[in-house]
Amino acid sequence: MPRPHRLVLTIPQLWVFLAIALPVLAALIASLSAIDLAYQVRAGQLMLDRGSILMADPFTFTVGGSRWMDQQWASQVLLAGVFGVAGWPGLAVLRAILVALIFWLILASCRAAGADRRSAAWLTLAGFGVAAVALALRPQLLGMFLFALTVWIVAGRHTHPRRVWLVPVIVALWANVHGSFFLAVVLLALAWFEDGGSLRDGLRPGLSRPPLLTIAAAALAAAVVNPYGLEVWSYALGLATNPSVTERVTEWQPTTLRTFAGAAFFMSLGAATVMLARRGRPASWPALTGLAVFALIALYAQRGIAWWALAAPVILAGLLVSHGTDGGPSIPDRRSAANGLLAMVVAAAIVLALPWWRSWAAGGATTALLTDSPEPVSTALAGLTRPGDRIFAPQPWGSWLEFAVPNRLVAVDSRVELFPPAVWDDYEAVSGGNSNWSTVLDRWSTQAVVARSDQQAGLLPLISQDPRWRLAFRDATASVFVRR
Repeated sequence: MPRPHRLVLTIPQLWVFLAIALPVLAALIASLSAIDLAYQVRAGQLMLDRGSILMADPFTFTVGGSRWMDQQWASQVLLAGVFGVAGWPGLAVLRAILVALIFWLILASCRAAGADRRSAAWLTLAGFGVAAVALALRPQLLGMFLFALTVWIVAGRHTHPRRVWLVPVIVALWANVHGSFFLAVVLLALAWFEDGGSLRDGLRPGLSRPPLLTIAAAALAAAVVNPYGLEVWSYALGLATNPSVTERVTEWQPTTLRTFAGAAFFMSLGAATVMLARRGRPASWPALTGLAVFALIALYAQRGIAWWALAAPVILAGLLVSHGTDGGPSIPDRRSAANGLLAMVVAAAIVLALPWWRSWAAGGATTALLTDSPEPVSTALAGLTRPGDRIFAPQPWGSWLEFAVPNRLVAVDSRVELFPPAVWDDYEAVSGGNSNWSTVLDRWSTQAVVARSDQQAGLLPLISQDPRWRLAFRDATASVFVRR
């Protein structure tokens, strides 16, 4: 008999395709945010130019020259390398590729846990819906890829036990990419608990698995393979408790229903609870422990929602199988040309969403692909200031200015943890137009001030009337003042 045409798909095959294609399409449609990206690219460029890792802050005048523990240096080198070859469109495609790999790995992990294709696809898409707001291109996305890769290895440990020995190698890379590397040890510990582990890594009858405690110890040791050694642990575990971070960065604050990400998390937590209740019998303690661990990580800070979104589908996939609800009775799936047509439409949409089309239509302007990238402001500053000049600018724009107006120095940027409370007090005094705003700018020897109406509302009327400052540029987004 002739083989069916490849574009004639069954419903499960269509769902598998959509579980990967829809996240990719969303990643291509969404703009890149310069807030956490632009300075990463610039830092990578500096390291590639110098041939060495940055050990001191090169971007600001408030803490410039002081020690900077740049734990994410490998991510920055990768981002700068891609940018050097393909620019912002290349980085947009890199994000889409990472998103594709992340959700393919989660889908494969759900399948390794025993779920059928349709159930695995639904769980993967649910995970994408919860994780969507965390898929910005920054080192965390690379960390999410390494997390998903570790989940896939751990989920398949019984059929491919030798793969688990790759986890320490992954951690050695991960510890130079993003501070979430410790989650690999968490996954190994949960897997050891699920396998009824003992201190001797004993096996339950009929199970084949590697010595998880030994591998976890190797992963702990591998984490110190970085320029900072054991300090990466204080960085990874201390960031979430740093008051400067938790008070000023929303995603490091406890998860609430008041944000889209928080609402999506609580909905998914409710759905998981319903699935557990419908089992009719208690779930295993290891599964409940895994869900609880990642739920607590998500509750502690909004940034932790991403890890719940990637781990929970795989844990729930195992519960579906153990309850016998992974697909119900075996019913032949009919192939349909309509399914293939829908897949073709989504594939065509992905091609049309490629960033080069938008960049070409906008004449190459960065605004076609980037947000938080005030190109007219940075162009004006390039002509109004000289290398070495000090610029007071809104914190969200610090990252962009460090990239777009190199060799100038800004007051603060998105590396919130780097600045002591006194610097933030001064920044807020200037932005709010407090009585000492002018004194702070004088003490900082500031040559230019960028003011936004939503960020420096208190400063704008005061500096506009101050004879020591001249309005040199204004557009719909901000005003630029220079010293007379």
